[in-house]
Amino acid sequence: MPMRLEHVVHDSENSNGHPPITKNSMANGSASGYLNDPAIHDADYFGSSKLEATRLIIQALHELGYPTAAAALESESKCTIESADVAAFRASVLNGRWVESERLLTEFELKAGTDVVTLKFLIRQQKFLELLEQRDLVSALSVLREQLSVLDYDTRQLHRLSSLMMCASAEDLREQADWTGVEGDSRIELLRELQKYISPSVMIPEHRLATLLDQSRQYQVLKCTYHNFDGPISLYTDHVCDRNQFPSISSHVLTDHTGEVWFVAFSNDGTKLASASKDLSVIIWDVATFKSIRVFHGHTDAVTSLAWSPDDTTLITCGLDHTVKLWDVQECVCLLTVPFGQPVTSCAWMQSGDEFLTGCLDIEKPITLWSIHGTTIHQWTDFRVFDLALTPDGKKIVAVCQDNKIRIYNRSDYKLTAEIQLQARMNSVSISKDSKYALVNISAKEVHLWDIDKIQLVRKCVGQQQSEFIIRSCFGGLADNFIVSGSEDASIYVWKKEDASLIEVLSGHTKGVNSVAWNSTNKYMFASASDDNTIRIWTNNA
Repeated sequence: MPMRLEHVVHDSENSNGHPPITKNSMANGSASGYLNDPAIHDADYFGSSKLEATRLIIQALHELGYPTAAAALESESKCTIESADVAAFRASVLNGRWVESERLLTEFELKAGTDVVTLKFLIRQQKFLELLEQRDLVSALSVLREQLSVLDYDTRQLHRLSSLMMCASAEDLREQADWTGVEGDSRIELLRELQKYISPSVMIPEHRLATLLDQSRQYQVLKCTYHNFDGPISLYTDHVCDRNQFPSISSHVLTDHTGEVWFVAFSNDGTKLASASKDLSVIIWDVATFKSIRVFHGHTDAVTSLAWSPDDTTLITCGLDHTVKLWDVQECVCLLTVPFGQPVTSCAWMQSGDEFLTGCLDIEKPITLWSIHGTTIHQWTDFRVFDLALTPDGKKIVAVCQDNKIRIYNRSDYKLTAEIQLQARMNSVSISKDSKYALVNISAKEVHLWDIDKIQLVRKCVGQQQSEFIIRSCFGGLADNFIVSGSEDASIYVWKKEDASLIEVLSGHTKGVNSVAWNSTNKYMFASASDDNTIRIWTNNA
């Protein structure tokens, strides 16, 4: 619900028997017309209307708590933020004078396409609910039959209002109608809703100058190439992040693996890094020192991927040896081995930490939901999975498959909610922290950004080399501002998520880069894994 009133004053006039409500900061502007000096109308203020700028400043002064300064500006500029009719309309709504509200409303310029019947329905609906709240059922029924029904508007809502006649009490009414009542802020909410249909030149939207300032800040952030700053953005200067704030320096090279490194992932608390290699091992690294602290041996073929449990105490590893293994990170022991008939390509933990998912090339069990004890909870069939991911909110399972389809399943009932056919081979997927977007690496040398709520391709990132091998990408930086991907040309490619512009090509590895992972607790750090048997840690020099 919108913020409640900070100040209320009571007046004796009210059509429904309730004390009227007004808000000091909402009753801004004098009772005269908003333009007393026509000469100001066409004046220019650095490309904007001087009149509009003046009116917004007056409104802002009221909102900032400077009524004397606002009055002085009104006097000197000879303009106010709203006419006498607007002030009267505002008061009539807040004081429950519904006949007057409807009369005044018909005199205003409305936004294009607005039907005045819609506004009358909103006003009469409020009147009906207030009468019900007073338990004046006879008058409420009269309004329903003689004032709402005759509008012939929104039959479904009319039936819903009719059902509210059965409410046992005012409290029951407010709960059933999801309505705050007269003593709440329902009249303020009504005024805000009505204002959406009135021309903004007649009735300026609340906090308009603050809204414009916020839009300005957001625009500057979107245009900032290396935006990775979470502090306040000053209004005094244009915002630009220095390139030094981006982690483009290879600060550490980890060389303990003796074979190609295919996968890296930071622990959820950001204190450890896990790596999976073609040398059959998994290594856990201490992020504080980047020294090896655990080495897991047990797979008999290359380790393809891994996943940290939500509490970082357990690790899942997948292998070309057709197995999935669960490991106790602290004790460095294997807790469970699950056999498959084909290579296991991917895995993901459920939020509870007692279930996990596997993706496999086995057509009989391409996706399986397991308990941590190795019991099958649910199984999907009839396709093969290259990679899968669970959205951070735990609601969706996203899989990229051998038949060039993206399949999206509802976690709660396991049902397929979307199936997207692509014309090129996909090999990996990762999900944004807000669970809205998926990154899909395509063999056509592209990384696709998909909106998985709207099932819509949003961006295509191009430049990296990818054709034969599995290359993994990730989101990174503050608010997932960056898209990062490995490449077969031994480089790391970085795009800005907002417009898919390529902003960095980082070198250091000597062979193809298979996987990248951003530290979720450190926006200035990510890791890359390569066929040159090394892992590189990338930081900034700020």
